[in-house]
Amino acid sequence: MVSLFGAKQLTFHACISLLFTGITEIVGIYIWGTPTAIYTLWFLMLLDYFTGIAKAIVNKEFVSFKLWRMPLYFISTTLLLSLAFWMAKANFLFVVLPPMVMGGFLSVYFVSLLENLGKLELLPKPLINALKSKFGLKALLEKHNDKEVTSK
Repeated sequence: MVSLFGAKQLTFHACISLLFTGITEIVGIYIWGTPTAIYTLWFLMLLDYFTGIAKAIVNKEFVSFKLWRMPLYFISTTLLLSLAFWMAKANFLFVVLPPMVMGGFLSVYFVSLLENLGKLELLPKPLINALKSKFGLKALLEKHNDKEVTSK
């Protein structure tokens, strides 16, 4: 996929970020004031949380002290989104901030969910291979796995 400026290939994370930023821009413009976007984010966070737990159990890497991170992620994500919405209501210069913050959070949790589902082998192999080759996810995962191996 070629970027808008035609020079650089977009990474998988950049494509997902653009997709969710566009979606949340529409949500921010047309559904301003409804909690639908927040509920969608919380649902995606819960899916990511439970698939992460399942992946850790299947791979025999489950560590109970990591369970406390997710409630903190819920609180911090909600606080940051709340701050972005209040800044947008206080000053028109920040009107693009809530959709951008929401798009960032949605893309991060969506990519994490895809990674968890891929590690659990719940996604079809052709889809995993297509995501890896098309969007550069393979290189990203290899770099991440190399860091984990060298740190152990």
